[in-house]
Amino acid sequence: MTRTTSIHTGLLLLTLTIGFPACDRQSPSEPTPLPPSAPAGLSAAAAPSVTAISPSTGSTTRPTSVTITGTGFRTGATVTVDTVALSVTVVNSTTITAIVPAHAVGPADVVVTNRDGSGGTLPAAFSYSFEGPVTLTLSTNVIDTGGQMSVSWTAPGARAGDWIAVFRVGAGYEDDWYGLTNGATSGTHTLTVPARPGQYEFRYLADETFLDLARSSPLTVR
Repeated sequence: MTRTTSIHTGLLLLTLTIGFPACDRQSPSEPTPLPPSAPAGLSAAAAPSVTAISPSTGSTTRPTSVTITGTGFRTGATVTVDTVALSVTVVNSTTITAIVPAHAVGPADVVVTNRDGSGGTLPAAFSYSFEGPVTLTLSTNVIDTGGQMSVSWTAPGARAGDWIAVFRVGAGYEDDWYGLTNGATSGTHTLTVPARPGQYEFRYLADETFLDLARSSPLTVR
């Protein structure tokens, strides 16, 4: 009896051992699930926004230097104010400077577009206004070297940086004389003409640049 009971007990233990998996603390755990992936587009930078442009008016005859403020501006951004702006500089993520070309009269949206195609718009924030033509009138068209003469101007949209200078006809921008307008819409300068004989002309130049908005009739210095 004792022997038979021992055999039966051994078979029972063997059956239990084979029929049930190990459940001690050394058992392998379930695979760790991977973290969920981020939603599409979550890592993309935010699109730019435009909050202001200064000044908010431009001209039909001359370019206008502007400063645009907002958020999300990135290097390589472009600017349109109903026309493509020039000399665009992204100062930082909130400031852009640019030059807006002359354009026909009317309101215009200000649009900043980053290189990835994302953009921001400030509707009708800029307005192009008519600016009457600039004129230059000489007191004489023929004069001896060393003589004195005057040049008068009218400039309805005059700005503080505008200036007038004398250049040889057909030459570049090496002036023989210049005078500031100080933003006056009209005025007269008196000057001594160049000492070299030749053909000269007066040019009205915008905003401390070499963009001439008007040229006078030729002046002969003999």
